Amino acid sequence: MSLTGPVFFALVLVVTAAAFAATVLLLPRVSAGRPRPVLARVSMLLVVNLLVLFTAAVALNDQFSFFADWTDLRGTFFGGPVGVTAHAGAGAAQAAGVVIKPPSLAATSPALPGLPPGASSTDRVLRYTVTGAASGLSGTVLVTLPEGYTLPANQSRRYPVLETFSGYPGEPSEWIDSMNLGNALDQAVAQHTLGPVITISPTTEFPPGVDTECVDGPGGFPKVETWLTQDVPNWVMRTLRVRTDRASWATIGLSTGGWCAAMATMLHPGQYAAGIVMGGYYQPDFSSNYVPFRSNSAEAQRYNLVALARYRPPPVALWLETSHSDPVSYPSTARLLAAAHAPLSIQALVLAHAGHRTSLWSSELPQVLTWLGRYIPGFAP
Repeated sequence: MSLTGPVFFALVLVVTAAAFAATVLLLPRVSAGRPRPVLARVSMLLVVNLLVLFTAAVALNDQFSFFADWTDLRGTFFGGPVGVTAHAGAGAAQAAGVVIKPPSLAATSPALPGLPPGASSTDRVLRYTVTGAASGLSGTVLVTLPEGYTLPANQSRRYPVLETFSGYPGEPSEWIDSMNLGNALDQAVAQHTLGPVITISPTTEFPPGVDTECVDGPGGFPKVETWLTQDVPNWVMRTLRVRTDRASWATIGLSTGGWCAAMATMLHPGQYAAGIVMGGYYQPDFSSNYVPFRSNSAEAQRYNLVALARYRPPPVALWLETSHSDPVSYPSTARLLAAAHAPLSIQALVLAHAGHRTSLWSSELPQVLTWLGRYIPGFAP
């Protein structure tokens, strides 16, 4: 019996309902105040509550595919997922090394950005509200500074940039909190597999709670792609000591944010040389309450990254993670791998049994950051 799907959920629901009915019928028989009846009442209520929680967990797993199957669930407790590495297209260093004129030039940036209210000069995570000139959008951007950014010895040093994209629903802080990216970066720097990096984490929901899929919508729809790939990078280059060559800019995202990272990288190779996609997909997947354009429109064709990889592959390097058991990510990832060719470069970690969850992706950060430091010139240790 499959872990996901209506059959297992229906079975759990029936068992829970039966336990509730049995409790209602049996409680009057154990109403005495002696120790044994009290223990019986506690046990019945505990079982019913645990079954209700288990039913809710199964329902959530059906919706979000946190655990793809029984093998994935067992591996979480007794061993990690097993997978293979696949390659497509050019070499990563070759793709990232292509010289493209940057889309904009950085202005002279200060030693430390103007601090937001409540922040001190020793804080490494800074929160800003940024208004984009091109998109007209205003949103939160979290900046994580590398260790030593404010030291006098580093006042002339410029840093590469990793732009992060959260899943949906999610917040810019997802990569700082649940993914613990800052700690993974510090460890990679200490192990000399990666150089110091500035991370920027912009909001992608306009207005909050809306799954925009990071796209530019026509008419009155928000220009989220423009905000993420033009306004935020331009603000960063005006505000922070960062490098402006494309080989020093990369993206990283999970789930919906993985799509955003792939889209930003593949459609803007002048800004980004590399993208890291965890459990992502390669065509926007709009919810029923937000559909900015039709599936057969020119806008939809522009956002078809599989077609882009087949007919006009950009010179960028992608690191992808997916699983045969992940219904969100695997189908479009398989099509992308089949379509990709030089100058596009793809390295894919394809797992046999893995779900769609943060704990899996955070465990992959060390190998991801090693790949970034080894093959993308601006991130070398």
